[in-house]
Amino acid sequence: MDRAAAFRRANLAGLGLAGAFLLAACSPPELVDMSIPLADGQYTGQSNPDEQGAIGTVTITVEGGKITASTYQTVAADGTVKDEDYGKTTAGEIGNAEFYQRAQAAVASYQQYSQELIDVQDPMAVDVISGATVAHSQFLQAAVRAVHEAQGVDDDGAADSINMPSLDLEESDY
Repeated sequence: MDRAAAFRRANLAGLGLAGAFLLAACSPPELVDMSIPLADGQYTGQSNPDEQGAIGTVTITVEGGKITASTYQTVAADGTVKDEDYGKTTAGEIGNAEFYQRAQAAVASYQQYSQELIDVQDPMAVDVISGATVAHSQFLQAAVRAVHEAQGVDDDGAADSINMPSLDLEESDY
């Protein structure tokens, strides 16, 4: 190999190593260590409120050290459960079709997020569903807290670092 080729190869290797260090330095802290065993039982975690005051709650059941059941529910600031009526007016009508569709997409995601948690056994491995990003963030916060409880790990505020995206279309728009 000639000297110029060796120099280029050394530079590329150095850049690759520097990039790896930068990625490691910029990586978010590990929010939940799934190598810590889960104790059998039922555990609940709650999310921080979103910008409208809604809170998500995840309840997991652990059997044999594995998550065997999971439920996710979100309650609006006024105490109303977000369900098939979420996004309708107080008269029970669809006042804003776009908002209603988005609201119902979020409601539909609750079961999907819960099932994926059972499938992957790690809240941080649950993929976001398009159209349900706020629900995903609240799910992650609540699920991390439920897993920490099952592990006997003190809440160190790690779940607070999960970004809560802004809602683009508010209920007040209808």
